[in-house]
Amino acid sequence: MIVRAEHTAAARPEPITLHADDAIFVRAPEAMIYRRLTHIARWPSWWSGCAVEPLAAAGPGSERWAVSLRCGWARQLRLEVRPHSFRHDLGVALGLRGDLVGRNEFWLEPTHGGTVVHQLLVATTPLPRPLRVLEQQRRAVRRGLWGLKDVLQLEARSSAGLQP
Repeated sequence: MIVRAEHTAAARPEPITLHADDAIFVRAPEAMIYRRLTHIARWPSWWSGCAVEPLAAAGPGSERWAVSLRCGWARQLRLEVRPHSFRHDLGVALGLRGDLVGRNEFWLEPTHGGTVVHQLLVATTPLPRPLRVLEQQRRAVRRGLWGLKDVLQLEARSSAGLQP
């Protein structure tokens, strides 16, 4: 008796495009926030659970970073981040590869004695359970934005001569 197993390639479903739009108000000027957001090597100084390492540049003027974001007890999102589209004091776009593939953008909106920091994500993921990955990314980014808010509001108050 001969038994043959034929492997038929199952059609992979189309990847789900993940969208996130989060915002936070920071009582600090946009120039101060912009300097922190665009200095990726210093993200761990204010972003809890964030680790950053430089990667070799693919060409002139193309910086790349290995970024790991803690998303829970034993979960890390591992990303290759390539900043581009710098808009002085208005924001920066980041190309993403790794656990998320797509684009992340931070843009700044000055308003009412401070700045609204927006985060927009449009990406797919090769990981299973894409909605869970989106939830983890949003949690990690919110943690970072709250850390940024804490540091900058303290710095803004101190520079104005007020006690923290």
